[in-house]
Amino acid sequence: MKSQNYDYKLIGFNIRKARKAAGYTQEYLANAIDVGTKHISNLECGLAGISVDVLIKLCETLGISADYILFGEITTDMNSPFNRMLSKLNKRQIAQAEKILDAFVKSCVD
Repeated sequence: MKSQNYDYKLIGFNIRKARKAAGYTQEYLANAIDVGTKHISNLECGLAGISVDVLIKLCETLGISADYILFGEITTDMNSPFNRMLSKLNKRQIAQAEKILDAFVKSCVD
């Protein structure tokens, strides 16, 4: 029996956010995980579900966890100093931390 409890729009939003954070285009990501660009677009728009195979490839290519893609949550691997720090914050604070880190990374790359 298929579950209808998945929020495909949230999953798509999380994929888009991770793809953009990695600096990838939809075309690049599609080629990297061996799917069509239209499929990436459909995933990001919440128009298509995600297979386990594609989920695994996205995680590997984008360097993120399945928890992040599916639920928008950061994994709780407490070996990571970032996760230890972030575990003390609420969702609003995590969003702010993400903006700060994004600005920092951009300043380092430019």
